[in-house]
Parts: sequence; C-alpha cells; structure tokens
Amino acid sequence: MAAASVSLKSKDSETIAAYLCLTCKNKNTETEAKAYCKKCDSCFCEQCVNLHNQLFQNHATYGPEEMEKWPVAMATQEFLENCAVHNGKKLILFCEDHSQLCCDICILLSHR
Repeated sequence: MAAASVSLKSKDSETIAAYLCLTCKNKNTETEAKAYCKKCDSCFCEQCVNLHNQLFQNHATYGPEEMEKWPVAMATQEFLENCAVHNGKKLILFCEDHSQLCCDICILLSHR
C-alpha cells in the first residue's frame, strides 16, 4: 500500500494533518483531499473526486467517514518506522521482554 501525501499545519499547540489531492498537487496546488480511490491509489479533493467518479464509475471512493480504508499518511509512516532515540535509524527489531520495537543500537544498549 502506498503512503499518501499530507500537509502538516500547526494551530496553537496541536498539529493538523490534511491529506492532499494528488491531481491538485501535480498542478502545484495544495488542496485538502476529501476522498480516496483504492484502484487509483490516490486521494482527491471534492472537485477532482466528482470528475473521477464520472470517468471511473466502477471505482469505489471512500470519504473521511471511511478513513480506515485510506493509506497511511507518509508523515505517520515515517514516524512509526524511525527510532525516536537514534536519529535516522529504522525500527527493525522487536524486544519480546519489553514488547517494544527497536533499532539495532537500542537492542545493543538497552535490550538483551
């Protein structure tokens, strides 16, 4: 499954992530996506999804109420894959004693 493109915006102390429309992004415009098509593996804004649905009537699109069917956002995927302690290291091992994902340095220093 591909990772989706997101825009991260800070509002006071919270960060808001918005999926971006692929069609608009290709035109150098950041428009928040309102739907995802699994067959196209793309997110679309309201205007683009209407055109998409006219052209591809056999494709199912999923709105925000079915977010669990959307791909993992790139920012989320990178956060989940990278070690918070050792910058640039990937989480590649699992410590069964601590039920924790670890990078190769964490395993050597903190886990047996």
